[in-house]
Amino acid sequence: METQGRQTKEAFSRRIENLDGIIDSSLMVKEFDEALASLTAAFSAGKKLENRVLDDVAKAIIEIDDLIERKDEKASELKEIITKCIQQIRDHKAMFIKGKEITDKEKEKVGGTQSFGDELHWLETGVNQVKDKLQENTIKMRYNNLDPLLRRCLLFLFVFPGDAVISKRSIIYRWIGVGLIKPNKSQTAEQAGEQCFKMLLLSGLILPISKKHDKRPRCCIFPSSVKKMLEEVLGTKAKEVGFYFKTYDKEDLTAEDNRANDRPLSCLRATKDEQSVIVSSNPKTSELLSLFNINAQYLKCESDEFSKFKSIKVLQLGKWQIFSDLQLGKRPIFSDRHIEVADTKFLESLGTMKDLRYLSLQGISRITTLPDSLERLTNLQILDLRACHNLEALPTGIGLLKNLTHLDVSECSLLDRMPKGLSSLSGLQVLKGFIISRNITRNITSDSCRLKDLAVLKNLRKLTINIAGGTIANDDLKELTAFETLSSLTITWGQVTETLLEQKVTVTPPKSGSLHALEKLDLQCIPQHEKLNWLTPGVFPNLKKLYIRGGGLKSLNLGTNTGKWNVETLRLKYLSNLECNHWSDIENTFSSLALVEIYKCPKLIEKKLPSHHHGGTVWIKINGEGWIPVKD
Repeated sequence: METQGRQTKEAFSRRIENLDGIIDSSLMVKEFDEALASLTAAFSAGKKLENRVLDDVAKAIIEIDDLIERKDEKASELKEIITKCIQQIRDHKAMFIKGKEITDKEKEKVGGTQSFGDELHWLETGVNQVKDKLQENTIKMRYNNLDPLLRRCLLFLFVFPGDAVISKRSIIYRWIGVGLIKPNKSQTAEQAGEQCFKMLLLSGLILPISKKHDKRPRCCIFPSSVKKMLEEVLGTKAKEVGFYFKTYDKEDLTAEDNRANDRPLSCLRATKDEQSVIVSSNPKTSELLSLFNINAQYLKCESDEFSKFKSIKVLQLGKWQIFSDLQLGKRPIFSDRHIEVADTKFLESLGTMKDLRYLSLQGISRITTLPDSLERLTNLQILDLRACHNLEALPTGIGLLKNLTHLDVSECSLLDRMPKGLSSLSGLQVLKGFIISRNITRNITSDSCRLKDLAVLKNLRKLTINIAGGTIANDDLKELTAFETLSSLTITWGQVTETLLEQKVTVTPPKSGSLHALEKLDLQCIPQHEKLNWLTPGVFPNLKKLYIRGGGLKSLNLGTNTGKWNVETLRLKYLSNLECNHWSDIENTFSSLALVEIYKCPKLIEKKLPSHHHGGTVWIKINGEGWIPVKD
């Protein structure tokens, strides 16, 4: 390239010289040479500018990371570091525009001290290159500054497409399943995963997605720029990081660029022309650590082939997508995508996967029952059956899954009872979708699990209950008295008959002080119309979050003699009959409030709420400024 440039320059100079007599060729050649020399000097200065900027930013990143590592991230110090870095960049730019980035020696070569401020159009390409290089170097530096565990946690996201939106829970479950995250003396595995997720957010290598008023993001974006960097890592250091990736497309298992001798992670992916994928194996299938369904909607799984995944730890065939459409500035559209399987017989092979820790069949249709062989998965920790709309029953031997910590059967609308074995899951921490059936009190059998049977589960922290339509379940709800370790409770009532409504239904709660550990209470479609006399600080002394959504409730218990609430977040939504006399009634009753959301509560909005508009919104309380409305 350098030789070609010199030849082009000489050819152009000769053509100018041949015009002697028509123009002053010697003067024009001199001007041409000076212009080229000027440009060369400017590019040289631009390269130096790039290096100086990168050095300054790199130093700032290291200083910030040091603060975070010492857990001493004071806002004033962070602001000082960032402000200093920004000012350094501005100073470099100002000096460059004035021509001061060019040395005296370079200026002598071009015959003067001219400024390049009027000739910066050539910089556009260079500036973009600097930005790209800066981003690339910053990403690599942030990755290299992570501790080994966080590096592996980030690498585990490589299976997802660039810029994918992934739920925090989904990420943490996968970390737990593959064995990256484990419980310790002070934290459960999920809490340890939360900490890792937070640290990756702080590193900027994954980006949070949340409403403005949410302090804890529930999902994140996996940037394509980070995925690109991880491709390089897996291509050059696959053996060092301990795993690599393979991809199923149609019937063939093909290796990616990296070919380490370690156990691979595998992702199951549909082709561009098809949405169906055939799950098959090859001689090394038994080595697979994980299998993910990235975007296949129709699965054909042969039992003989499926049974060869003997050492697999994570099997996610169900859906993971949160949004079907996510555009900046627009409200996201939640995905209702479901997955179909040609035949469910392959599930019989699950019993061969003795090392399986995480199994997700979320959103897969046509699964009516789970095989008895599931009972042999004694290492299983997380079972995700959410939105398996055809599922009619859980295995009676589910109690044999002694290591199970998380079970999600929410949105399984055909389930009408729970197996007795649930009460044997002593390590269970999260149970979502527990069913209280309409007929359970009349047709109770020895293999049915009642709510009171779960009281022996002393590790249970989160519980969601679905009460079938046509029942109030007061007798069952009274049993919540014994659930001393619950920190989060959600109760959803089904449709209530007109007969029950005429009887002025009253929901009877647990006794005073029984749920002392509860921090979040979510009541959905509550059938009671009159005020909730039992909703008092005496029953829920440590409650931080109170959500009431849907139902015919007309009044809250806003009396002055109910005691002092510690509730910080209050959400009232879809309560068309709810009224209160004045905003101050809410504020006085819940004196610790920091955030309030009121949506689709027309009679409540009519009252003098602070700065209300558009039929409802979210307010946050800022010291010295009072209540401030926040738009999502």
